[in-house]
Amino acid sequence: MEPIVDLAPGAEDNALAAHFGRLIREHLGRDPRRVSDFRALRGSVLVVAQDTATSMTMRFDHGRLTIHDGAIGIPSVTFCGDEAALLRLPDIAFHRWLSFPKLGLLHRRQSGPLRELARLVASGDLKIYGLLAHPRLILTLLRVLSSHR
Repeated sequence: MEPIVDLAPGAEDNALAAHFGRLIREHLGRDPRRVSDFRALRGSVLVVAQDTATSMTMRFDHGRLTIHDGAIGIPSVTFCGDEAALLRLPDIAFHRWLSFPKLGLLHRRQSGPLRELARLVASGDLKIYGLLAHPRLILTLLRVLSSHR
């Protein structure tokens, strides 16, 4: 079964939803290893851009993603911050074999985005609600979104 990425009615007018939908489709088509990660995803992720007052909900169901405009239902995880911080989520590099983010012990050049993301979370500019309750969902979602794999 091929992975399905759909935009719900009204979501095509949401620039953030269209961007993430296009990005996920592109990454799934380019790298077949991401398809297994994508099929493992099940849950709802709310993304809120505070500066532009836009939000979207990504509902994952084992190989199917539906992106809605606004908040739909009760999310498992919520990313909340400025749009610039949210658009940096795909910049996190992952180890090829370990499937964990590169922490910069050996590759300081490539760890800049992860350090920047950690700085944004520590300063409160990016909030990730559900981080402790659903770490596997967040890690798998970031692997699917990552542009460096």
